[in-house]
Amino acid sequence: MRHLRPSDYRVMPWKNGLGTTTEIAVEPPGAGLDDFAWRLSIADLTASGPFSTFPGIERILLQTEGVPMELVHDGRGRQRLVLFAPHRFDGAWPTHGELGGTPARDFNVMARRALFRPSAAVHSLARGSIVHLCLAAETQILHVFRGRVAIRIDGSDTAIDLLGAETLIVNGQAEIEVAADGDEAVVCVVALVGARS
Repeated sequence: MRHLRPSDYRVMPWKNGLGTTTEIAVEPPGAGLDDFAWRLSIADLTASGPFSTFPGIERILLQTEGVPMELVHDGRGRQRLVLFAPHRFDGAWPTHGELGGTPARDFNVMARRALFRPSAAVHSLARGSIVHLCLAAETQILHVFRGRVAIRIDGSDTAIDLLGAETLIVNGQAEIEVAADGDEAVVCVVALVGARS
């Protein structure tokens, strides 16, 4: 289990060199953009432009800030994003992001299709509410977009406090309880299931 804070993340250039991204975590640790098994990152977009291509990679993108942008997948249609709603697409597709008039921020999940089947779900928790997770996944990742949550793993009496912009990575299948600790919290839960599972 790893508890990551923004000071643990690293800022690096996009693969296409047209911007920068904040890498939250990558597996294996230290892997580059061409040899990772999975990767989580946050990108800040200030202008419309092309996305980097990642052949063999399944992508899930969630826009978290800004006017919803439109993704144009060359020859495969257009998708107007909804804030905090996951959009899945093939990383090999030539994709162009068209901003809605304001800068935007997005949260990216990338997984090598030959190794993992990724999923992402966003939970909005009112004060005092609890969600229970038990996902049959090799890795479960929780990232807090807003608020503060208390997390208990496999019924532990000790809670892990996770604040906004922090991430918890849990390896192996586990029962996870997520409780809003204070005002409303918004949490993304990523599950990485082995491709052969």
